[in-house]
Amino acid sequence: MNTFPYKRTLIAVATVGVLAGCQAKKFTPIDTASQDTSAPEITANDSWTLIWNDEFSGDKIDKSKWSHEENCYGGGNNERQCYTDRKVNSFIKDGKLHIVARDYQFTGPSDPEGKSRRKATLPYTSARLRTMNKGDWKYGRFEVRAKLPFGQGTWPAIWMLPTDYVFGGWAASGEIDIVEAVNLKTPTDQLGAEPGTEEARIHGTLHYGREWPDNVSTAAEYHLPNHVNPADGFHTYSLEWEKDEMRWYIDDIHYATQRSDGWYSQYKEGGRWVTGESDAPFNQRFHMILNLALGGSWASNANEGGIDPSIFPQTMEVDYVRVYECSKDVKTGKGCATVQDTAQFIAGTPAPEIIIPGPDYATGPEFVLFGDKPDKHLRSKEYDPQFKIYTETKPVEGRGDVLAMKKTGEIGNFYFESPEVNMGEWMQGGELVFDLLVEEKAPETKIMVKVDSGWPAASDIDVEVPTIGQWTEVRINFAELIGNGNRFASGAKANVEGLRNIFVMEPTGPMVLQLDNIRYEKK
Repeated sequence: MNTFPYKRTLIAVATVGVLAGCQAKKFTPIDTASQDTSAPEITANDSWTLIWNDEFSGDKIDKSKWSHEENCYGGGNNERQCYTDRKVNSFIKDGKLHIVARDYQFTGPSDPEGKSRRKATLPYTSARLRTMNKGDWKYGRFEVRAKLPFGQGTWPAIWMLPTDYVFGGWAASGEIDIVEAVNLKTPTDQLGAEPGTEEARIHGTLHYGREWPDNVSTAAEYHLPNHVNPADGFHTYSLEWEKDEMRWYIDDIHYATQRSDGWYSQYKEGGRWVTGESDAPFNQRFHMILNLALGGSWASNANEGGIDPSIFPQTMEVDYVRVYECSKDVKTGKGCATVQDTAQFIAGTPAPEIIIPGPDYATGPEFVLFGDKPDKHLRSKEYDPQFKIYTETKPVEGRGDVLAMKKTGEIGNFYFESPEVNMGEWMQGGELVFDLLVEEKAPETKIMVKVDSGWPAASDIDVEVPTIGQWTEVRINFAELIGNGNRFASGAKANVEGLRNIFVMEPTGPMVLQLDNIRYEKK
């Protein structure tokens, strides 16, 4: 197991720069006197049998059910909190578990298991509790009734990780996010929302695929009816997990479904890549985690950015946690489903074909990455922590299919991921060439093109923005691109003998563009 099982959201190797901090920010005041909009408690149907629960009815946290994680690791996402077992960060009161984030600098171990002699100091404290080896399950119904915190920089999560990592490190062995939310009650950055609309979205997500950085994720977001905000009351967040299917609920509203033909696990066995059988990786036991993070790759880069220092303390309150098994079929969990036709179906990402590149892969005099479709060895991916990048292949008269990209935020990019490849032969007279059409852009938006072999081993170069609405051929000297190095990490540059992301398109702000005929050429 490496450290990456503790990452909380997709961070691709094509990431940029230093994440937003909490200084020099202007934050929108939040109305803290909102009406309580708690939903009634729900009852699972009679076919579900309760097998594990914590009603938090005692006077202290039950150590036979929960363990504290204690570290200043930052969750693998540059989160800004240390997790402690101190009573000021987690305690039982009035029949509820309180997980409290506080504006308090703390120093602790810098590794996720809290065993390292190396220390880190972070500006906030919070708590993260898990049931690992005290509550571990494969299939079932999982209910958590909770009231979520609010404010810029808050990132509450109720989620599950594998206990045994049968298929390898994160995310080859999977991650199940029952519910997450960021920056509730701040001005939303949802595309198309009316100005001043309050952030109120919840998210249910699966992470799977290969080990980081070759992982993928798929997610659904949901708004409660009547503009109710999850920070203004208690709601029951549920997941029904059976063989080949996951279903997400809030207050018994079934809002999303994903099936096993839209997830996968790929890992090396005997030195060769294989695809996990059946519904892998979600056919092994998982444990539950409750935590409140601050900042990091998602919360700090969404809504107003950074962390609002005026919001503390912030609390996630948990009324109860209940775990059920399906009495109709304990082995598969099938037969007890609560299904509503209005739920969103999440197509997910099917397992890609495992293709071993031959000796001619990525050789000259021309290596085509995209004509009407990507080369069979490549995977099209996005680094999109703000959910503001949209890409698709679409037909254009006279050109066949092109790549279309729309970016509405400041962070993120599109890239082609390759099996690790030696591109050294392209250093002599090689060029990265593509056709570019910019349809729209914000006034200050520029274009960077990158290649990398795993952050921070990246190289980038600026590309002149062509005339709006006019197809233009762009030619980049490959040796110059490599030699430029990484503007965000002094002294770092891509390893040309082990490239992984062989084309990265990154507008620096909002832009709508099309790409065609992406290739490497030798003069």
